[in-house]
Amino acid sequence: MTPLTCPTVDDRRRSGPWLVWAICTIARSGSSWLSQLVGSTQLLGNPEEYLLDWPRCCARFGVSAATPFEEYLSCLIQQRSTPNGVFSVKGSFAELQPFLDLFPGAPCIWLSRDNKIEQAVSWHRAHDGGLWTRTDVVNPQPSFDFSPDRALLFYNEILRREALWQEFFSTRDVKPLVLTYETLCRDPLAAVRSIAAYVGVDSSGIERVMSPLRIVRDERTAELVCRTEQALQALSMPTANLLVR
Repeated sequence: MTPLTCPTVDDRRRSGPWLVWAICTIARSGSSWLSQLVGSTQLLGNPEEYLLDWPRCCARFGVSAATPFEEYLSCLIQQRSTPNGVFSVKGSFAELQPFLDLFPGAPCIWLSRDNKIEQAVSWHRAHDGGLWTRTDVVNPQPSFDFSPDRALLFYNEILRREALWQEFFSTRDVKPLVLTYETLCRDPLAAVRSIAAYVGVDSSGIERVMSPLRIVRDERTAELVCRTEQALQALSMPTANLLVR
């Protein structure tokens, strides 16, 4: 694929977007929540996981599943940019690598999670129990057979995928804006404003951010994290910032 020129502020007068940027992440780091907060500003694009099995997404945008990747991206950018000409996308390393090859100058937001044990437990619960997101006030109680060993598989996968992103940033000499799920929880508005400032969008008009999503973590989380931490310690594996929230 031939790299595309990342639009700059000087491109505002041209047709199409003047800014393209990406949320680089791993499962259960708060990226869906952050994406909705970002989208609510109507200034920073509408980041979604557009590149996850993208041939199946083509119909949503009125194009054939046989459409070449570059044409699919052009269609996305045309339909999903905000009125001020900003397009944004989110995804894992495997999803975003082809996109970032085409837009090597695109600003990157690196969203991770300090408490990787809690992240692993959340991924285990989402993958095996079906609790990916929720919007209700009362915590749901879906059937879920918890296994510390299973949670450790997700923990190892988190470390593996983080290493891929870190290597990518290092080899491409990319200086991403680093955000964590914990920081986002403390002050969502400040996090979104920091993104606007980083990518080059005036944040003065961003006075509030909104999302219907609610935190999935419930009263069982601390117990499951503790059990997973104990299993990890029994294997003499390194832990990473085990801060139970």
